[in-house]
Amino acid sequence: MDAHAVIHQCDTLRTMKRAREVLDPDSRKPFITLSWAGRNESAAELAPRVEATTDRVLAQYKGSPAVWFQSPTDLGQDPVHLPGDIPALTDLLEDSFDRTLGDYSSRTSLSLFVDEDPPKLDRTSTSLSLAVGSGERNTVTLRLTEDFPLGSPSQAARLLLDLTRIWRPDSAELMTISAARAALGKGPYNHVAYMLWASDKAYAPSPEIEGELVLPYGEGRLHVAREWTDQAVVALFEELGRSGTHRASAESNLQEPPHLKEGYPDQLTDLDSLVSWGSSGTPRLD
Repeated sequence: MDAHAVIHQCDTLRTMKRAREVLDPDSRKPFITLSWAGRNESAAELAPRVEATTDRVLAQYKGSPAVWFQSPTDLGQDPVHLPGDIPALTDLLEDSFDRTLGDYSSRTSLSLFVDEDPPKLDRTSTSLSLAVGSGERNTVTLRLTEDFPLGSPSQAARLLLDLTRIWRPDSAELMTISAARAALGKGPYNHVAYMLWASDKAYAPSPEIEGELVLPYGEGRLHVAREWTDQAVVALFEELGRSGTHRASAESNLQEPPHLKEGYPDQLTDLDSLVSWGSSGTPRLD
């Protein structure tokens, strides 16, 4: 895998809109999470993916002195820069494996965050949590701040799909904690989000519903909520429940990674005009 091939060229982007300008103004704690079933990978195999991920996220901060740091493992310790070369990053990942966890002993547990140098630890930062490399459940979670330069829906989709190409998960989603909590009790769990890519190899195809746009991409589909509010996302949960549809996982114990082509769906060029987004609740093209 040439992880660097997926890095988006942000030179061509205009000033990126912040997450608070793009998502529901009442939403809280946006995040991007990628997850997949069993796939054993060594520290040497994971290092290029981690490097590509951190490079891609920093590309959103064009013109900003943003830097990745490793979170301290003990109170009182100072954070340290994420290594900038693959051998040192491989060593860091190898050291993060917890060999006392039995079946999970081959999984790294690493927490990183973005800040200026030196970091100002008195404020919330975008953070990345990695629990990957195991034959069990693997997850990569990018927790965003309200100031995160997410961009318009089409730009956010490019970020999500770039991360999807790096990790080749079963699913990747842009969601908010507030919407996820509001959806509790609305029926069986369904893969619904502001934006979700799901692998056809891991999830049984489900009928399209009125509140979503569906864009085929690689061996999967990108589902995009037509209205970017927590209320609309919760309504999607309810709509699936009323229809009797359950986006059920077809995961096996060992993942078969999906094939993902370079580039993006052609329909992304129209996405910003097809989705109601931003604090005004209408398409924003400026």
